[in-house]
Formats: sequence, C-alpha cells, structure tokens
Amino acid sequence: MDSTQKALNLQNFLADYQRKLTGSENDMPFYMQANPVLVDVGESCSLDLIESPDDISIANFQPGADVFRQTAVRPQEDQHVPATFTALTNYKTKSRKCAFGRTQYTHKLNPPPADCQDLQLDACELELTVRLYRPPRAYHRGFKVEIPVFSEEYVCLGSNYLTELRDKISCVCRGKRFVDISNDPDAPLPTIDTNPGYFFINDTFYNDKRNPNNPDYSQTVLKWAARANGVQAESLKVENMEGKRFIDLTVSPGSPLHYLHHGNCEHLFVISQIEVLTPRSKRPERSLYPYPHAFSTFNRRTCYLCGIRSYSFIVDQSRRQLHNPSYLCRSCLLSFHYVDGQKVGQFKAYRIYDHAEAEDEEEEHKGGEN
Repeated sequence: MDSTQKALNLQNFLADYQRKLTGSENDMPFYMQANPVLVDVGESCSLDLIESPDDISIANFQPGADVFRQTAVRPQEDQHVPATFTALTNYKTKSRKCAFGRTQYTHKLNPPPADCQDLQLDACELELTVRLYRPPRAYHRGFKVEIPVFSEEYVCLGSNYLTELRDKISCVCRGKRFVDISNDPDAPLPTIDTNPGYFFINDTFYNDKRNPNNPDYSQTVLKWAARANGVQAESLKVENMEGKRFIDLTVSPGSPLHYLHHGNCEHLFVISQIEVLTPRSKRPERSLYPYPHAFSTFNRRTCYLCGIRSYSFIVDQSRRQLHNPSYLCRSCLLSFHYVDGQKVGQFKAYRIYDHAEAEDEEEEHKGGEN
C-alpha cells in the first residue's frame, strides 16, 4: 500500500465493510454479490487495447550457456596447495549450487499448528499483519548506517491488545539490563524491576504502564519535539498501552512505525496487511494470536574476529577494533582484550546472557548449525 495515504481508522473501516455486506445488492461491489456480473477479464485486460504503432519492438531474449571462469590459478600437482585456496574453492563450490542461500533478505514462514481448532467468529473481525525489523547494529558518528533488516512477522486480531504483541516480540535486550562488565566479564547481570517501552503509532505514544514504576520514555521525545525544527506544530498524544486494542487504532498501512524499549533499543515495524475475517474464514483458534507468521534466519551474527562462533559480548569504544560496536565471542574477547585476566586498554563490554554457562551452550548450539 502507499505509505503516504491518509490514516485509516480501523473501527470505521470495519463498520463500513460490514455495512456493505448487509446492504442491498446494488450497494455491494459486483464480486460480493450473490449473482455477480460476469466480466470477460481476458478481453477487458488485453494488452492489445493499449497497443500503438509507435511502440518499440521487443526482441525475444535467448539466454546463452553459463560459463564459469576460474578466478584463481589452480596449483600444479607438484606444488603445495595453500589452505586458503582450498577453503575458497570449497566455499565457491557450495555457493554456486544454491542461488537462494542464507542472506539478510531471506526468511522462513511459520504456519500455525495443523491440529489446532478453527477460529470461531460471530461477526466480522480484522486480521493485521505486523512486520518488525531489528535495530541497526552499525553506527558512525552517532548516525545509523545499516538499513532496516526484517526480523519477524506477527499476525494479530483486531481484538488483541497491544501488550499481547509486545510480550511476544523477541529481542536480545528483552528482560535484561546491560551494564559494563569489562572489568569482570563473568560478573552477574543485575536484575530488573521495570520494563518500560512504547509504540508510536500515527501521532500517539502508547506507553506500557502495567508496572507503575515504568518510566515514561515518551516525555523525552516530547521535550525534543517541542524545540525540533519541522515537528513543533505536530499534535502528539500520549496514552497507555494496556487496555488498547488494535481495532481502536488509527493507522497508515505501509508507513514505518516506532517501537522503543530498553532505553535506546529502537525497532521499526509496519502494518503491512489488513484483512477482514468473516464467520466463514478458516483461521487458527483465538488463543494463538498474535502468532509468529515468519522470522528471519539472519538475526544472529558471528564473532568479528574468528567468524565461527556466535557473539556473546558487545564491545564499545575499543581502539583495538575496526568497528564500533564490535560483536565478539567469549573466547576472542578474553584472548584479545585481556592479558592474564586483566583488562587491556579502555573499552566497555556488555554481555548478552545472564550466565557464562548459557553463553557456552549457545555458542556450541550455533556452532553446530554453522
């Protein structure tokens, strides 16, 4: 859908759709009538209707045979074969066999369980598809330099609360409080007693105030907006997330929306599809909503140094690394930034797991998959 279109009030949209279903046949579109008017689609959509003598002639493209050229000279039989040449040859051989390899644009569909019961509806209801993107991982001089990468997709009902979606969003920052543990990499992470966050949809901040001690992140943004150029005239509102259903929202399908939690962990998300369910629609039972419909297979990163194990530490402000921040596994962090257990240089390190045992298990599991 066009991201610049006017915001859509979901309640009014559903009521208008139901009014068309219950109205007379003259008020309904032809495809919803009991005896629709038959249209010869082939003739009405034929390209011959827009053909012109001035059109440029199009030649049929005949692809030639694929020719693979070696990019490196193969060593002679009496020469030593370098390990680098063998590794590159094996990698290129595997990559040529599959044109749909694992990239940041691939994702897997996650169909609902086949043995679940069907959704029982007494009236029409909306079904919304919400696509979430992972936070950017690369910064330069305070600016994000990584394009949004798809993370996961959820299917929600109009009767679902915003809090139900938030509780299912997966993020490495979820339920954790990261502190600098560079002086003691095995120090336990502090417990958290708050879990603040907000959804910014259309012109409204929906804060999670289920815990009264949750700070209000929207106040910081509102103070900035009061003096920022271009948004001073905007009328921004603040509401609580709990008690707010999707059907109560006014949204612009296709427009980027904002989810903020854990201080500065920002996710873009998009309401990509809105569908009206009727009592005859076949859908999984209501208790499964919001259910994950798709997820990315590119959300994990390998260590910047070894390139084999998954990262367990985020290193910031290190002059020994080319990238800031850098993502390192436990073994590379201890061997590169510590001597005899003592910290070398000035940097900050954040561990993404609660305990060292969890890190080792995660590295072993991900290493086996790689």
